[in-house]
Amino acid sequence: MTEISKSVSGNSAANFLSATRRSRVALAALAGLAVLASSIHGAFPASLVAEVRNIDDPGRIPYESQQSIAAGEDTAIFPVVPAGHRLVIQHVVGFAVFSSAISGVTATVFSREGLSTFLPPSFQNATRFDQLVQLYVDAGNGPRVSLDADAPVYGGAVTLTGYLLDCTAAPCATIAH
Repeated sequence: MTEISKSVSGNSAANFLSATRRSRVALAALAGLAVLASSIHGAFPASLVAEVRNIDDPGRIPYESQQSIAAGEDTAIFPVVPAGHRLVIQHVVGFAVFSSAISGVTATVFSREGLSTFLPPSFQNATRFDQLVQLYVDAGNGPRVSLDADAPVYGGAVTLTGYLLDCTAAPCATIAH
């Protein structure tokens, strides 16, 4: 019987040591995560962290607008930016079918404040594009997207996405030229 009690008490000591080791391993793992989290937090510049926070800014309104390009036209005309706002265009997506085969196409997103031009791929008599841009449009002006090719457009559509800044919630900074 003494041996049985020794083995039982030996098992309890082993269980106690095992539980202590598990606690230490868990504590070490948590300490490692804390070190990792602090190094990740310091890895990003404050400006990037501030930019992420600005997404929830009440003066920043998501924007998306799609306009068609009719047969014989080469420009999609978008609505005028409302008073007290600035439109920031970040992305343009579109497609167009031309009346005959084309050798290439030039797409231009423009407003009174500036322009962005790119060369989308062409496929016989069509083009399809998905392009990042950075363009500002102030109140009272409307953006346009023009497609220039060696054949007239048969039909198409363009979508602009970005955000509107509410310049009444916080003054919009002057664009440096």
